[in-house]
Amino acid sequence: MKLKYYMQTGVVALIAATTGVSCTDTWDDHYSVNGSVPGATLWENMQLDESIRPFVKVLDSCGYKDILNANQVFTVWAPEITEEEAQEWIDTYKREKSQGIIDDDNSTLNQFIKNHIAMYNQQVSSLTKDETVKMMNGKRLSLTGSMLNGEVNMVGNGVPSSNGMLYKVDGPATFFPNIWERVRMDLEGDNGLDSVANFFLSWNRIELDEEASVPGGIVDGETVYLDSVMYNYNPIFNQLGRLDSEDSLYWFVAPTNKIWRENIDQYRSYFDYHKSLGEDGDSLQNLYSKFMLVYASFFNVRSQELPFNAANPDSIIATTYQSFYPDFSKFEWPMQAGGLLYGLTPQDCSNGRLYKATDWRIPPTKLIYMSPIKVEAEYANNYSTVTLSGDSTSIQVNYVDATNENFIVSANGYLVVKDARSGRTNQPEITFKIPNTLSNCPYDIKVVFASPLAGDSLSKEDAQLKRQFTAKIRYYSSRTGDMIEGSNAVTLCTDVDVDATKMDTVTVTTGFKFPVCNFEEEDPRVLLTIQSIKGRTVPDGYSKDLAIDCVIFEPRPTSSSGSDEN
Repeated sequence: MKLKYYMQTGVVALIAATTGVSCTDTWDDHYSVNGSVPGATLWENMQLDESIRPFVKVLDSCGYKDILNANQVFTVWAPEITEEEAQEWIDTYKREKSQGIIDDDNSTLNQFIKNHIAMYNQQVSSLTKDETVKMMNGKRLSLTGSMLNGEVNMVGNGVPSSNGMLYKVDGPATFFPNIWERVRMDLEGDNGLDSVANFFLSWNRIELDEEASVPGGIVDGETVYLDSVMYNYNPIFNQLGRLDSEDSLYWFVAPTNKIWRENIDQYRSYFDYHKSLGEDGDSLQNLYSKFMLVYASFFNVRSQELPFNAANPDSIIATTYQSFYPDFSKFEWPMQAGGLLYGLTPQDCSNGRLYKATDWRIPPTKLIYMSPIKVEAEYANNYSTVTLSGDSTSIQVNYVDATNENFIVSANGYLVVKDARSGRTNQPEITFKIPNTLSNCPYDIKVVFASPLAGDSLSKEDAQLKRQFTAKIRYYSSRTGDMIEGSNAVTLCTDVDVDATKMDTVTVTTGFKFPVCNFEEEDPRVLLTIQSIKGRTVPDGYSKDLAIDCVIFEPRPTSSSGSDEN
């Protein structure tokens, strides 16, 4: 079995150099060339100013000497910082590198260095009004003729260099984190976000940007690149929400470490895979339990139902919301008492809001994972004619027009199960394959029977005859056990009557739990057999024929620490 998650294993390469942009503007007196060496690079000119030496030390420790000595054009706002501050940034860089954190996610690079460097030559002297400049980390900082980000002042004159422009500012510009960055910065004890951050990081992988890379030929059937441009790719963000994108606008409800510990075992219990999967089963349990916990906690503000009042919305839908399952991933009056966000203080981020949960108000009952499992009886892939009793059964599919208002049949068809050899002691039966069942989750098991009148309006006499059925189920008895087979199949109900004059939904059993999970597996580990009347003769007023529309397994999980009402 292939695992459905990816572990980050490498370090992302620095983005390849782009075409340089030369300076052609005439500088005014305030920005006259002063203290620079003709033809010197940014790196060389920075060596001449003792006041920014600590910043230069950080750049050197993080591999930026060669970058700022090359031909690629940058604008640098070099902040005046202390030696102690510089060493803290260097220590952070080295620590995260040793932890395997890629450069794209490194705090020193993104929160400090790239927050003071922009691509191309940004000429402050030519400003006619307040503008913004896009830094290398994607942040847009305000820029005037005398200030950066409205908080740090330009010091002295700008210094033109052969590969860009150097400015000096009297302190570091404040880093305004996006949601993902703020999550990663909050790593303190019970109230920190280490658990969810580490889970997201486990999905990171490095991808090659083929369009931006320069091919160099074919070797052994594979393209070799002269200049490989790599980027950081995280499937969980692509699927649930781009918390890492500056162009996004999200709200994210984050479980603290304490909330994570209090709830994760419940989610793990739903994914107890059979021993036959070995380590893959353990990996899938780890993956799905964590994924399920955060599944409905991403909210795209731009995708909410309109009109949307951000101050007090009447409802809010998660990114996992699906209109045909309206009860899942949707939260009514989230700001009101008992609501999802009630009493939580939002942390403003560059791309939305972060809400740290003080208790967990997204119970399993709100997750699409917990939507009913519906098995359409008429689909050949959903059933098996291999019998428990060894008797002979014939089947046929009847179709119902979608406009038939008297008999609403799901998927417009149902399966008729008949005795293939009348006059014998046969017991017609059919076995349905039930996919995606969870372990340790109570299920209400239902069978929807169709009326003969649904497929044939002339079958009035046949419709007056009752049907009767017995239901048996087979499954793995434990994580280490074998499939319950044959005569050992568990009987759920016996000789239950069915009203053939209508669509009749019969509850076979309630609260049935499976010890082994079958989620996303190809081979079914749960088999439900429906048997008709057994015997040579049929009791008066009954028929052996069964008309089955579908089988439904409705999960009824407990609500964890939150309320089911939101």
